[in-house]
Amino acid sequence: MQQVPDVSFLSDEEKLWFAKAIAGMVVADGRVDNTEVEFVKAAIGFLTRREDIATIMSIIKQKQIPPLGVSKIESKVSFTMLKFLAEIMVVDHKLTESEVLFFSQVGKKLGFTTTILERLWKTARQELEKNLPRGVVDIEGGGRYKITLLTMMGRHFSFRLHKAVIPNGRIILHVGKSDGSLWDPVQCRMAWQHVEKIEAETYLISATYEQPIAEIHGIPQILEPEKYALKEGTTLHPRLNSLHGHYVKCFVCGTEKIPFYRLRIRSMVAKPNIFGVITYLKSAGNLDFCNFNLLDVKVCPGCGFASKDYGHFHVNFDDQPPFDIERFKSGWDQKIQPLLQELQPEKESCLSENRPIGMAILANDMGVATLTKLVESATDPEKKYFLLRETTSIHMVQAEFYMEENQQDKAESELRAAQKIANAIFEHLNGVPSLHMALLLFQIAIYFKELQDAGQIMRFTDNYNKDGRLAQGSDEYKAYVVTKNTVKNTYDDRELIDREKMTSFFLE
Repeated sequence: MQQVPDVSFLSDEEKLWFAKAIAGMVVADGRVDNTEVEFVKAAIGFLTRREDIATIMSIIKQKQIPPLGVSKIESKVSFTMLKFLAEIMVVDHKLTESEVLFFSQVGKKLGFTTTILERLWKTARQELEKNLPRGVVDIEGGGRYKITLLTMMGRHFSFRLHKAVIPNGRIILHVGKSDGSLWDPVQCRMAWQHVEKIEAETYLISATYEQPIAEIHGIPQILEPEKYALKEGTTLHPRLNSLHGHYVKCFVCGTEKIPFYRLRIRSMVAKPNIFGVITYLKSAGNLDFCNFNLLDVKVCPGCGFASKDYGHFHVNFDDQPPFDIERFKSGWDQKIQPLLQELQPEKESCLSENRPIGMAILANDMGVATLTKLVESATDPEKKYFLLRETTSIHMVQAEFYMEENQQDKAESELRAAQKIANAIFEHLNGVPSLHMALLLFQIAIYFKELQDAGQIMRFTDNYNKDGRLAQGSDEYKAYVVTKNTVKNTYDDRELIDREKMTSFFLE
């Protein structure tokens, strides 16, 4: 509980007003949780008149919201009071419409605008929901949206959306992984929805699963966290406090204790180069600086398997590999042997949190080899396209590395490799992936002054939503707007992108 606002200078009537507001906030959801008792004690603690204490205890006992008159308490003190009430709203890890409505009522009595009050309770809700699982839903007839999973049970789940869903409509749920990727999709169907009173044009939607759920969907891991908890001794303790992570095991050869580093969220100041590749410039606060691009691809020193994807490694529960192990092993030793031999003398350096750029380039080469083999082993076309998109991503980072090392020829070879893959799969992509790939192809074409190819991409983006079919607010619509704007900005800057004069992939 945060410190109780100093009310010692208030009159007894003003103290009673604030105590009533606290008591009303506690009972606003119709019950008194154990976590809220401390706030009741705080309200009683600053009252001096016995009858006032009795009034507060009566409110708590009867669970009835008290009437409140207009307050004349000074605005700075009022705002401190309001933040204290906002904490009470979410202290029991729930936020109901009745609590928000009472909070807004109190805020207006204190003289605050609806905009300020909405900002405060939404901040409280955001803090409450920051650790809830995330996901993506594909809505029948309505696009793709990122969501927070508000509740998740064995048969159904709920989420909030700024649009209504077709009654009994089909919903495809992709539960998010901790590394930002997605588990396998689950076929679901809308069960019910209702408009939230506290937020205009916002719907609370519940959906049921239409197929058996399994570990590949990521749902059992949420429902039974104890079963899937990481075993003791698997947590990494990096020297750089901007990193965290776990040890993982290789699916292919069984090598254990492979460090899987992760960068703490919002710990670095980053900037994209002309191709959208993020580079890390400095620490965003007091955490240690880390150029995480150097550590992004994790390498098994036993067999050379390398990937950025947490799901490509065995963690600590009885998970199943997301690819056919035997198909992958066929011919892998011969394919990876030259790179594996290069790794062996420097494997400690490659696995450390201080991986030098030379080892990062080697790790990326091994990552490309791994993804290429996974593509050969995959039977699902959509899976192949996803893996190929990941391959282009590594080539683009590799190009940035080579440019930083003043090896422009090698950097441009990586760009060409990414361009070749992107051209091969572009016509097979739909939605957000097609927009991302179009933007990449456009940026590379502008760099190499291949204006005819760039023009084709511009026509593609110009016509993409000509009929207005995209639902505003959907992920596809957002990606479309970003792609179209970036294409325009890149075209406007085309004279500045002179590969003959550039010494980096950043415009001066």
